[in-house]
Amino acid sequence: MSTSIGQYGASAANLVLSAAVQELTNAQTTLAWQTSSKGITAETFAGLGSSRTNVFELTPKITQVNAWQSNITSAQNSLTVTASALKQIVSLAQSMATNLLSIGGSSSTSAVNTVATEASSSLGQLATVLNTSNGTGYVFAGQSSTEAPVANPSSVTSGTTSTQIADTLNSLTSGASMVSVLQQATVLMNGDSSIFSSTISSPTSAADSLALANSQQTSTITGDSTASHYGIVATQGNPADANTTSTSSPISTGSPIKDLMRDMMLVSGMQGMSSTSPGYSDMITQLHTSLVNTTNQLISMETAVGAQQNALSARSTLLTNTATALQTQLDNARTTDIGMVAIQSANVQTSLKASFMLIANMKDMSLANYL
Repeated sequence: MSTSIGQYGASAANLVLSAAVQELTNAQTTLAWQTSSKGITAETFAGLGSSRTNVFELTPKITQVNAWQSNITSAQNSLTVTASALKQIVSLAQSMATNLLSIGGSSSTSAVNTVATEASSSLGQLATVLNTSNGTGYVFAGQSSTEAPVANPSSVTSGTTSTQIADTLNSLTSGASMVSVLQQATVLMNGDSSIFSSTISSPTSAADSLALANSQQTSTITGDSTASHYGIVATQGNPADANTTSTSSPISTGSPIKDLMRDMMLVSGMQGMSSTSPGYSDMITQLHTSLVNTTNQLISMETAVGAQQNALSARSTLLTNTATALQTQLDNARTTDIGMVAIQSANVQTSLKASFMLIANMKDMSLANYL
């Protein structure tokens, strides 16, 4: 009799209650974890149930969008440095043009010598600025960002090309026109192989050099099958030109920066000249015109960089919105209503208290309670 009562009475009830308590305890642990994790349904994918498929699909998409955002951030950092460097280059060009005007009719050899010396100094500054780095690479080197675009900035002012271009001014004494001098200087600059890296400049021809520079422009992935080109290559053509391989002419290399270098080399060769020198007036006029044209093209480069920054900002905004939408979907797939979690947690606690009270009461029950 007592065995039967033990089997079907307190012992059996205890087993049932213990199992229920264990189940409630597990539920309480899960709900407590969800509460502390801001409603995330489970610690593992297995605990997500039917929602785990969506989680599997959304997680890599969010990772990819974040990677594209990171690419844009890196590009924007590089463009900020590039814009600052271009501003310095434009300033050098403008100062050179202003200096030329100041000695337009000067009969003072000393004044001309001062401008020539400043031109040589500006040429050295230009070479140094072209090797500006963003911390990870040279911003004017294009895709080959680990290779300095100007091989040896300190030697540019005294190098062979600089010396030869300055010497072309000597032909003015024999009656040559300044246009022919510009043409000679342009040929020398186009044929140079010592100033710029071979990855961005070719001495073969102006067209080949421009095509090479154009092909070296940096790009980064900013979306599915979407690459954004950005930055300025030191030897490239004017960004405003639709076809950068056909902008050269007998008096222009097609590259604003190369033309600026050439003109600085020419001005530095004016040592000892004055308004009484042969071809002086025409020389000042032609060089000033060239510098003004070059400055306008450099400003176009600044504008192009600004446009690139704006385009990347717009792309970044789009990606931010996409990431937000994907994150919302992910949150919906792996989280539950935190308010409902709180209600369920309260109900479980109530059930546990009731179960413990019942277990405690059963300990005091006698055989009479079962009859």
